[in-house]
Amino acid sequence: MSNSTIQADSADAKLQASIDAAAKSIWKENKVSKFQTGLDKIEDKIMNKDPTQSAYYAMGSKLVADNSAIVQEVVSAAATTVNIKAIEDGIKSFAESSQVLMKALDAVSQVHPAVGVVVLAFKAVVTLELKRRSNDHKVIVIQLKMKDMVSVLLDLRSIKDPRQKARDGTTIEGRIQDLMGRIAKDIDECGNTCQAYTAKHTLVKIIKSISWEGKLSEYADLFDQHRKDIAFAINVHTTLGVESANVKLDGLTESARTIEEGVNMLSLFRMLDSPREKEIMELIRANGGAKECMENDAVLKKLAAAKASHVTDSKGFVDPVKLGEIRKDLKEDIEDALKNNYALFEKKMALQRQDFVDNVDKSVVRESDRVISALKSGPHDRVVDKDLHDIWKEMGWKSSVKARHFVLAVHDHFIQKLGDNTAQDHLETHSDNGGGTEISFVMGKAGDEDDSWTLQYINLVRVPAILEAFDDDGSGFINVVEVNDFTSSRPKGWSLLHWIAYWAEGWHYTIWGYRNKIFSILSEMYGVVDQKNVHPANRSVIDLYLSSPALEQVERLTKSVTPYTEQNTAILEEKFRVYANEREERLKNKLETVDWNIDGLDTLSLITGRGRIEQNLFPLLYLVLRRHLSILRLASEDTLDPTVLEVPAESISTIMDAVSLRMKHLLAVLKMRGSDTSALLGNVAFGMFKLLNDPTLAKDEVLAEDEAEEVILPDISEEETKAELESINKNGSVFTFLTDPDGYEEVDKLEFDEDAGSEEHGSLHGVWTGHCSYDEDGHTDGLMQINITHLEGNTFEGTGMDRVDSFSIDGEITTTTANGHELTFKMGYHSLREEGTEFGFEFKGTFDTSTLEVKGVWGALDDDAIGTFLITRRPAFARRFLYNQQEFSKNRAHARWRFALDTVRHQVRQQLWSKSYFEERMVMKKRYIHLRVRADIEKLYSVNPANQLTASDVIEMKRIERVLLPPDGRYYESLAMLATQMLCIHRKIYCDGCYASIIGSRLICLDCMTADLSNEIDMCELCIDNTASNDSFEHHPSHDSLLVFRTLHNRKKRATIEIAKEFIIAGKEFFGNSDNEVECVSCGCPVEMPCWLCIDTECEGTFICAACQSKKDPTYTKNSHTATHPLVRLSHPVASKKNTVEGTIDSLHSRFTEDMADVRTRMGTLEETIKSYEVAVNKRLEEIIGSYEAMVDQRITTLEDKVEQRLLKMEELLLRVLSGAPAAQSSV
Repeated sequence: MSNSTIQADSADAKLQASIDAAAKSIWKENKVSKFQTGLDKIEDKIMNKDPTQSAYYAMGSKLVADNSAIVQEVVSAAATTVNIKAIEDGIKSFAESSQVLMKALDAVSQVHPAVGVVVLAFKAVVTLELKRRSNDHKVIVIQLKMKDMVSVLLDLRSIKDPRQKARDGTTIEGRIQDLMGRIAKDIDECGNTCQAYTAKHTLVKIIKSISWEGKLSEYADLFDQHRKDIAFAINVHTTLGVESANVKLDGLTESARTIEEGVNMLSLFRMLDSPREKEIMELIRANGGAKECMENDAVLKKLAAAKASHVTDSKGFVDPVKLGEIRKDLKEDIEDALKNNYALFEKKMALQRQDFVDNVDKSVVRESDRVISALKSGPHDRVVDKDLHDIWKEMGWKSSVKARHFVLAVHDHFIQKLGDNTAQDHLETHSDNGGGTEISFVMGKAGDEDDSWTLQYINLVRVPAILEAFDDDGSGFINVVEVNDFTSSRPKGWSLLHWIAYWAEGWHYTIWGYRNKIFSILSEMYGVVDQKNVHPANRSVIDLYLSSPALEQVERLTKSVTPYTEQNTAILEEKFRVYANEREERLKNKLETVDWNIDGLDTLSLITGRGRIEQNLFPLLYLVLRRHLSILRLASEDTLDPTVLEVPAESISTIMDAVSLRMKHLLAVLKMRGSDTSALLGNVAFGMFKLLNDPTLAKDEVLAEDEAEEVILPDISEEETKAELESINKNGSVFTFLTDPDGYEEVDKLEFDEDAGSEEHGSLHGVWTGHCSYDEDGHTDGLMQINITHLEGNTFEGTGMDRVDSFSIDGEITTTTANGHELTFKMGYHSLREEGTEFGFEFKGTFDTSTLEVKGVWGALDDDAIGTFLITRRPAFARRFLYNQQEFSKNRAHARWRFALDTVRHQVRQQLWSKSYFEERMVMKKRYIHLRVRADIEKLYSVNPANQLTASDVIEMKRIERVLLPPDGRYYESLAMLATQMLCIHRKIYCDGCYASIIGSRLICLDCMTADLSNEIDMCELCIDNTASNDSFEHHPSHDSLLVFRTLHNRKKRATIEIAKEFIIAGKEFFGNSDNEVECVSCGCPVEMPCWLCIDTECEGTFICAACQSKKDPTYTKNSHTATHPLVRLSHPVASKKNTVEGTIDSLHSRFTEDMADVRTRMGTLEETIKSYEVAVNKRLEEIIGSYEAMVDQRITTLEDKVEQRLLKMEELLLRVLSGAPAAQSSV
């Protein structure tokens, strides 16, 4: 037998042994319980003789007969009994057992390449799931089903040759190849479903649980079937005699199941509900059920306000952004959600598969540095790098060593090595004394280059930085795995010293450069929103992005980094710039792969790779923020789509979530080292976590414009801008047209047609108008017009329009009766068809030829009915003047005449283009937009009661919606959306007077404010002149205040407040001089205090009287003042600097007079209070004394009566004694 054959057999034996070992580590032998053993003994006793003659049999038969219904119920329940303990154990051990299974499957796929597609899909899906920090138990259950399915593939270990043919001429490879393709596809789709489900908010998961959990259950059933198919294919192949006739599958796979077949997955899901989920379910039931929560905005908002929903902020207010996302997800069809999610999921799967390949390649390359002996002589032999191996061996370290000792030993080793001039490249070979395999080391002097330059950076000063590079978990100890991970991650062509020098010095230099770039980007971002040429509708979109807490955390991060102060950086640029650029390009390519959408920690892990997040944090933030800046720069070109910055904001939040998790881990580790964890954390990663850990420091250390080095960002060329736009437009448009007047161009197509058509269907031909109503409350989406243009046989076609879009009609008459026709038709929106989306509605109804009405039900295509519809021949414009049922019942003739007169008058005004016609349209348009904006705001935000829609407002808005012509409805709707988007909404700022969200102007009290700006009094425009309070302050309208009309971001808050205080002092001093007079910039009248002063740099000395500022829409005719400039309120004058002594005396006298008057008032109030208390006390005392006197009088009277009675009896007794009469028995 040849050596190659022996080696091959040996390799096969090792592979078979590894598969068997893996299988046994996954599956545990089933043990029979004592209870089961007892049952078996009873069964044996019964079955040893004729069962029908047994007393047990008779007794059992009678019991079953007497309780047949109960027995059947128990049997049914037992069929789906869930071993919840086993499932919970499976969930807890899912990560560990999956890792073992994946290694075993890799070994199987080496022998059977046909299963590789399934193994790769399974590994990718499970690895992505394991990268999530929070795993949904329901998702894990489905992946346990998937795991149980692929575990059957381990039975292939008994088939050693995949190409050997069975008696029917087939190979196992050919038998399972198609099946493997289908399974891989199902695994991918299941992974997409699990990810889409996990991304949804808990409220969405629970409210739509029937849809989502039903979808998950389908995959559980599918994997059960695939499991059977795999087992059947393997059993058939082995039965056909491929292996020895005595080969028998041991059936270990049958005991590997975590979840048995036949389990009702929906019931299992209920068992796995968390306490929070159960609490939310109870809230949903208490609020009318899932359907009511989906369809009633008020109910959904109430549900979101519950603490368990996690939709509220720290103050208990509902987060409108989260509420909007929940409402959007509730309306989204599950299939659409899966389709939308799959594009990103597919890209993430591609990255994960590539990551598998890269890790294999890296392992092959690095492990070729040194061939490790088969017989290990110590922990040092597991160290791959030759130099580190020698150090580990020489120092006699075990599996781990203190990080500082390790770094110092490395430093000394290379100092000595580079000082040895006789060192030459050589190949060293020696044999293991035990007769084991030879160990070969490939090494050079210190690498492929002269590394002497590195020693200036590998010294005691830089020990902490080097220590961090090796000590990945921050434990203070370095183990063999960390050493190998460090050496295997170095760039190709770099020596170990070069790599160590990078982390000692080059990393700090690199991140400081990125820090300055990020700072410049942030400065430009905050400057964009203040540019005059930015479209007003874009400000709210940009403000929402800039208000993200994550962006503030990024700013703290950049502020925290210890400055790099070394001046001589030429050698650093030479040695490290190429690597930094390559890393940046690598990150950019991965970001482009996922369309710059970092939707979760799993995606982030795929982009940054393994290791500490801080390693790639700053280049990643630079790339992401630079991309976001390119979008913000477009704000002056056109109106941005309101959702265009949602994904960018989510991406930044995901990155900072990972940073927070890393910081928590470091704090936990550092806590074990010493008590002052904050100080220790400030030394980690050049201090980048310092301000994130202690936000109180960050409050006072807001970045200043002149603090960072001036960095000129590379210009974005026109070609790059186009490429950016094309990339962004893949998943949605950057720009949007907020106003929609296009409907007016299509309205001419809906004129009445004089042609009556055929005799049978003639009355169906022409224009119809009406409404589609929802069953719940009769609400409609506005007027709908349909024009039936073609009739042929029983089919008809036409066009139409509603507030959404124009559409086409395709229908048929199904039945003809004496009174009309039964018909059905479908409508499809034109714009969606152009985009390749088939979306519309289906209508089924009856056409009554006598009344010329078509009515019936409508709903989504191939779905249940949503509501009812009614269309008639009545012209669309005439519906505005149609009488209601109450008016018609009261006086039919009057109602009809009024309808006719109003309709004719409207037509005449329209044809003559009269002024009254356009004035009437303008009034209706403004009124509808006003009501619609208030309604939209009320859906998402907490609103001051004075701004809430009344019942009559709602009725009026619905009435207008019902009568607006479709083009008017479309246009007015778009104007309302534009008006809403142009509102200034101060995110997460609430009025301390009415506790409503502040929308429009925001008053900030400068007197009721802590030094660190963490607490203050804020007021909405309706509460400006009211008092208010919070836990720390009592606010009065006379306090100095700042009024802002745009979002005041934290980055500019302190500077703006300081400027406001300076203007207040100057303004009061101005009024303190009696010679100064000033006119109001609005009305031109002389201004007196209290008044308002503009603090914009372009409007120096601009005053506004209180009367003008209180107007709804004040006009300004002087200076360059606009309605968006910030103002300060001046309430009390102070002394003028021009006349200090007199001014001071007058001011003191005035203040003294005011204070004395206040003291007198308060003393008078106090005296009145004391008098009232005195009166009350006296009255109470009199009442108490009176009650006591009455009680004493009563008791004395009673006592006197008793004494008198006793005396009378004694007197009677004495008289009898004296008279000699016999004494009667007395009670005395």
